[in-house]
Formats: sequence, structure tokens, C-alpha cells
Amino acid sequence: MLSITRRPGQRIVIGDDIVVEITEISGSTVRLSIDAPRSVRIYREEIWLEVKRANEEAARAGTDAVPEGGLDQVDRLHAKATSKE
Repeated sequence: MLSITRRPGQRIVIGDDIVVEITEISGSTVRLSIDAPRSVRIYREEIWLEVKRANEEAARAGTDAVPEGGLDQVDRLHAKATSKE
């Protein structure tokens, strides 16, 4: 794992088309702005872990964890939740 130090306004470039900017630091909270192609799915870790857990449970049960279009539903819910911040 790479660990680097950045200050507000500074950026990190990942590959050719992803830029992460530190936009604000307040106490122990850091606000990031991420510029990436729409095809790149970006999740908060807790959301990703929940999707992964549901998939693993469904695999054990022998059913589809995420129905067709399910990740799009997760994306919409995530966008709705984060737009209120």
C-alpha cells in the first residue's frame, strides 16, 4: 500500500484518467473530489463491503446476489445518499 501526505488543494493522479483532490480537511474528516470516467465505479468502503457480503451470501445460497441492473441500483442509492452531504 502506498501512503503519501497531501494538503488541501493537492492532487493524486491514478493511471491516465483518475484524479483525486483533497478539497477539505476538518478535524479527523477529509473531503475528497474524484475525477474519473463514468465507467469507473467508485464506492465508499462500507458500501462495497456490503455488496460483497450480499454476493457471498447469495453464492452460498445458490442464488444471484445482485439481479441484473442491481449495481446500477446501488449506484443510484449511493449518489442519492452522497448528494445530501
